Amino acid sequence: MKKLVKRVVIVFIVTFVLFGIFVASKMFLEISRVRKEAAAIEFSELELSKLEDGDYYGSYSLGLISAKVRVSVSNGKIDNIEIVEHITGKGKKAEDIVEAVIDEQSVMVDTISGATYSSKIILKAIENAVNNPE
Repeated sequence: MKKLVKRVVIVFIVTFVLFGIFVASKMFLEISRVRKEAAAIEFSELELSKLEDGDYYGSYSLGLISAKVRVSVSNGKIDNIEIVEHITGKGKKAEDIVEAVIDEQSVMVDTISGATYSSKIILKAIENAVNNPE
């Protein structure tokens, strides 16, 4: 009886460890994919002159990191950007990038150090709101 219990415990532990390794490897691959795709994001100039006054919504997602924004345009200029949703790991501070976009009236701004990927996702959501509104 003790041998049976010992075997069951060993099988359980081995199964648990193998499952943990599987989950960790899937997460590693997903994080690697997100990093690669985020690094390759390119931006284009905002086409503000084509927009009427109002609110425009845009989003961008790479799975683990995503953002939805509302961009308010008045007289051909961005006067406010609200981050409606931002799913992130440690990139919460990237939300400060909206001030630079408003100041520069462009998504061609420096990313927030330590939150580069989240910064790029937010910038791409802003670009999509202006150039390809939802």
